[in-house]
Order: sequence, then structure tokens, then C-alpha cells
Amino acid sequence: MSELPLLTLDFDGVICRPPFGVNLGISREFLDPTAAPSEARVYPRWLNGPLDHLRFDLRAPMPGVREALEALRAARRLVVVTGRRTQPAAWLRWHRLDDLVERVIVNETVLKSAHFKLETLRALGADEHVDDDPRTAQLLAQASSTRVFLCDWPRNRDLGYDGRIERVRDLVDLARRLGA
Repeated sequence: MSELPLLTLDFDGVICRPPFGVNLGISREFLDPTAAPSEARVYPRWLNGPLDHLRFDLRAPMPGVREALEALRAARRLVVVTGRRTQPAAWLRWHRLDDLVERVIVNETVLKSAHFKLETLRALGADEHVDDDPRTAQLLAQASSTRVFLCDWPRNRDLGYDGRIERVRDLVDLARRLGA
């Protein structure tokens, strides 16, 4: 393993652009970091696959994502950690981004996305994480030692964030800030 710090990246809203540039998946309600995680509604795999293809395949990468990932990869180990329950590997291959990340970890648990990411980052020993969801960013900042970056979206502005959360415009801005 490389001695580089491990940076984990959310997928949708960080690497993959939401439809019409509107990020409706953002939750503006924070979780209690001391409460037990609740279980998510998990649909059968035979249903998730076709639905995810319809929901995600035609989405474009975020602007400048290739260059940002190339720059970040020079200074960090990159692992995608997504709350999706199906693998975005085909999308990454289609957009020629698959060679820029070490691996992709999808949510194969009964946990909701924020708690899945918390547990996964703990297991990986992630040094840093970038997300677009306030709920996830807040939980990670309050319940882990991972440095948390939050990509700016209109729906995640004006909330009372933990002081350890660092807002960035996008991955290009993050690469610049990290000196990558």
C-alpha cells in the first residue's frame, strides 16, 4: 500500500452530475451521532440494477472531474464510497474515470447511506472524505476523526455545520486546496 493519505469520495454530486444539475438527494436534516443507526429500505437486487441504469447511466461527470481526480491521485489514494446499492463501474468505464480510483465500495448493508459511509470510513481508516450531503458530512465530522470536505450545492448552504467541515466548491477546488 502507498504511504499517501486515503481520500474517500462520494459518487453522486461529487463525481457524477445530478440530472439537470439539480441535486435533490441532499438531506437538510442532521442525525444524532449518539443514536443507533436505522435500517434503510432495501429493494431486491433484480429491481435495483435496472432502476439504477435508468436513473444514472445518462448522467455526465461533474465539470473538471477528470483533471481534479488526476491531480488528487498524485497526492492521495482515492477510493469511491457510495450509498448506491449497485456498482457504478460501467459509468466510470464509460467516462474513462475508472483508472483514476483504487476501488469503488457500494452499500451492500442494511444501513442508510450516512451510517454506511461512517462505518466504511472507520474500517478503511480514511484520512479525508468529500461528500455533497450535509447529513453525511455532519455525522462524519461528529463521529469520526476523518477530515470532511463538503462540495457546495444550493441545498446544502446555510446550515449549522460542525466547525470541522470544510466547504469546497467542487473537486477542482479541493485539488487546489490540498496542493494536488
